Amino acid sequence: MLKKGLAAALALGLALCATASAQQSGAQRDPLGGNFGALELALSPRAAAQQQRLFAEALGALQPGRPGRADVYLLVAGFWSDPVFESEAREGAAILSRDLGAAGRTIVLTGGVGAPGDRAFPAATPYHLNAAIGRIGELIDPSEDLVVLFLTSHGYPDGGMAIREHNRMQGVLRPVHLRDALADAGIRTRVVIVSSCFAGAFIPPLMDENTIVLTAAAHNRTSFGCQPTRDWTYFGDAFLSQAVRNGAGLIAGFDAATRTIAQWESEQGLTPSQPQKHVGPRAAALLARVERDAR
Repeated sequence: MLKKGLAAALALGLALCATASAQQSGAQRDPLGGNFGALELALSPRAAAQQQRLFAEALGALQPGRPGRADVYLLVAGFWSDPVFESEAREGAAILSRDLGAAGRTIVLTGGVGAPGDRAFPAATPYHLNAAIGRIGELIDPSEDLVVLFLTSHGYPDGGMAIREHNRMQGVLRPVHLRDALADAGIRTRVVIVSSCFAGAFIPPLMDENTIVLTAAAHNRTSFGCQPTRDWTYFGDAFLSQAVRNGAGLIAGFDAATRTIAQWESEQGLTPSQPQKHVGPRAAALLARVERDAR
């Protein structure tokens, strides 16, 4: 009875919209009152122990920065439990880590594929996201290191990013939550890549000269390609799997992906998603430097 009641609470307004091809979730009532968090059922003892171990190992594996060298720290999170988001997070992390020289400084969180006790990655929960951001903040030199975040999930019309583990957890990451977490951790120079519907809402709270924000859609547009059977969303495919994997830098790759996505959407009669970018000049200079160093 208790489980059914909490499951009903978890479902408040967080159902996936009817159109399976768009990365959009329907309107929601926020039981957390705008705070960053999630409603969740407890894991079994075995699954909880495994998650604790996975997360501790992931944090422990992050190497310290090297004085005098611009290091890149990469945090990737797939916040929805459909396989497409874990696939995009896993493969996107591999591409970005290679191309930015972030091996040993990469952490991946996902909504999970398979039974909770048999997961390959730590769970993409608000606690884990904030703890990962906090640990990276402890390791970096804010004056010389770059932090890259790649976030993928469904999105809400109010600009929030959906956090959902099927039948267990529901929450939302709003742009201001991410802004505040990065500020609290002292992460100054950053690239934030958001693959979701309405992702352009992340630009205004984050934009400054030390930040690059690349989004799959404008603040009032849906993005596409998030069916569970796919390996990538349209944005992840065009941007990371095609452009960046084949040698483009992040900014040039984003521009190429925007053209590719526009062509796909036109061919399929879809409303243009209109991917958006903000490129702060100081972040752009550091990104260009680390991309050169990684080659």
